[in-house]
Formats: sequence, C-alpha cells, structure tokens
Amino acid sequence: MKTTLSVTALPLLASYVAAHPVKSTALSTLTDRSFPWHIGVPKSGSSHGKRDVSLPSTWDPPSDLVTPLQEVWDHEVETYSDALGFENYGFDQVIAAGGKINYCVRWDSSQSVTAEQRSQIASAASRSYNKWIAGLAGFDGWPYDTVEVNVVGWAVSDESLLEGDTSDIDVYTDTDADGIPQCAEACGRFFHQDGDYSGCAAGADRHYDNSLWLTDGFEGGTGGDWGQRVGSDYFLENLETENIHIYLHEIGHTFALDDFYDWTPTGVTSFIMLSGSATEITEFDYWMLRDWWRNLKDRYDLSSVSSSSSSSSRTSSAVAVTSTAPVYVPTATATATSQTAGYVSLPTEEAVVQPSTTAASYPTASFPTASAAPTGTQAANPWGNSGWEQPSQGNPWWGGWWGQKASRQ
Repeated sequence: MKTTLSVTALPLLASYVAAHPVKSTALSTLTDRSFPWHIGVPKSGSSHGKRDVSLPSTWDPPSDLVTPLQEVWDHEVETYSDALGFENYGFDQVIAAGGKINYCVRWDSSQSVTAEQRSQIASAASRSYNKWIAGLAGFDGWPYDTVEVNVVGWAVSDESLLEGDTSDIDVYTDTDADGIPQCAEACGRFFHQDGDYSGCAAGADRHYDNSLWLTDGFEGGTGGDWGQRVGSDYFLENLETENIHIYLHEIGHTFALDDFYDWTPTGVTSFIMLSGSATEITEFDYWMLRDWWRNLKDRYDLSSVSSSSSSSSRTSSAVAVTSTAPVYVPTATATATSQTAGYVSLPTEEAVVQPSTTAASYPTASFPTASAAPTGTQAANPWGNSGWEQPSQGNPWWGGWWGQKASRQ
C-alpha cells in the first residue's frame, strides 16, 4: 500500500568517499592513511594489540584459515538457495552502479532528525560500507579501492520530522504493507533488479540500491540484498563511533556472508560475522568476503568497469600486489594446515536468525568451549537476548535457509 509520494528532485548529496578504481600503482605503496578509516578487530582474550597483515592480490589465505574457510564455503553451499545464480549481492550492486551505492533512509521513528544528524548518518554509512570494500581493494580483479556512497533520500511518516534544509535529499512519505515508511518502490533496486528506473519520479540517478532502515526501539539488526536495519537510537548514539559493529555485521550479509549461531568454524572464535565475538572486521571476515568475489567475478565484464567511472586503469589481477591496510587478527589458537582448499564455485546463504541447538547437518568444526570467545549460540548478546537477526523483507536467503531451519526445529 502506498501513500502520497513527495519528491524533491535535486542534485546528488555530496559523497563522503568517492569511487576510485584500483590504480595501476602497486597497492604495496599504500599505508593505512591511504584509506579514510582504520580497519581492525581486538584480539581474542585480554590483549588489544594490532599487527599489520598483508592481504595478497590472489587467493592465498593464511594456512590456519584454510580449513575454516573451506568449512564456511561448504556450509554455504549446503544451505543457500541458488547462491551463484542470485544477482543482487553487494558485489552486483557496486558493479552495476559503476562504483557507487545510493542509500535511502527509512526513518521508522517518531523522533525529529536534524540536518546535522542526517549528514552524520550519511558519513557513517559511507565509512562503514567502505570498511568492507577495503578488504576487496586490489584483490583478484576487484575494480575499486573505494565506493562512492550517497544518501539520496529519506522516507518518513511526516515531513516535519526532517528539520533544517532538505534540498539535498528526496523526501518520501510512502509506506510498506505494514504502514512503515518506505522509499518509493519505483526507485529501489530491490524492486527493479533489471535496472529499469523509468518509473522513478526522482530520476534514475536518484534510485537507491540499499535501504538503511532505522527503527525506534529495535534491538539487534537484519541485513540482506535490500539493505540493513538497526535501531535508530543505537545508530544515532554511535554516529561518531569508528566501528558501528552491528551495522558492519549487517552490511556483511548484503555481501552474502553468513551467520554462525549454531556452529563455529574450526579454530576461529572472533570475527564480525560471529555475533557477539568481535566489534570490528577481521582478517577472517575479509577472506570470507574474498571467497565470494572470486566465485562471482566471472559473471562481470570487468574490462569495461574502469571506463564507466574513471579514466584510471585497474590493477591487473596477474600482478602480485598486497594491501598493507592494518587488520586486527584474533590470536585464538587455530589448527594450522597447509592443505590446499579445493574450492568450487557454489552457493551462498544468508544469516542465521534464531540460535539452534541442532547442528548435525553442519560441517565438522570445533564448537566453542567455556574458555573460548562467546558465540551466538552460547552467550548472551549485548544487542538483544535472541541474537541480532530477525526474518526480514526481501532476503533471498531466508526462503531456503529459514525453511530448512524451521523443519529441523
């Protein structure tokens, strides 16, 4: 059901991070100052030290991550529906838009929001999204160092909630079937994955790829190809926080990464996609992300990507380069292995919703013990008693995964 649409078609909101195709210069020349953020995760245990980790341009994960990465991929292959056939992951969205991502904020709140807060929300979205992009920069033909993130619109129950100047955004008063503010479906990629925005009153350039759904009193979060949902109070309280960890977790789902409520990969106990175990993106998260890219990249014509957004040339995937952006690495003991991971191009699945005690069908992996970092199945979540995830709209993974889950419970 729709209500009256109110659109102000005006120039794009100035971006906080512009899209930069990977330069021909080797990424080994980059330092952490080359990126507009600091990437890392506290080590397991009491230490919070850091170490710089070189992320190679080819698939060559550390030996102690080979086994858990294989387990994760096998699990995704087993539980996802048409993983490699689905074409609206974050990778697809970035490539289709030429290194840009447009957001529309669903302001599911009765609170007023100032122009300054809206600017800070846009900045936080850009910063957070690009923390994930940093793990792809320079890897195996991925064409961008950074992605331009713009907030082009806001959906509200009442336009008066938007204080100050709104000339830089499109204002929507549409609602979804439940009466919740929603940006115009005619302008949303989730509703028009063929790229046809001819019905978008704001214009194709003002379409939105993701929704940032901010809800009063909402604990935890959800994420998928449609975007991310977290609590409005939580987001506002963390606008200046370097790592808005629940939001980062949900962006991970947009890029096809799974949840780990009822099993844990061998020897890995602290990473952002394992709810409650880390507050920043880790090296393991990046390798899971890279695993997806290497299995999806053949669907794109990357030879034309750089010319669509910049005259800068891409770094050839054949050139050995490394990124020296600092990454925190958990120090939990893991079983090292030199075994070659025989990965195959296969499925993907979305986040686990409710923790389950049934794990018979999952890959062989060591479950956390009392001395290990807490997992979503064993420890209380500081963000919600029932975990981060809840079933949500438009998640291509829920049908296959959630249906299987329900049949086992």
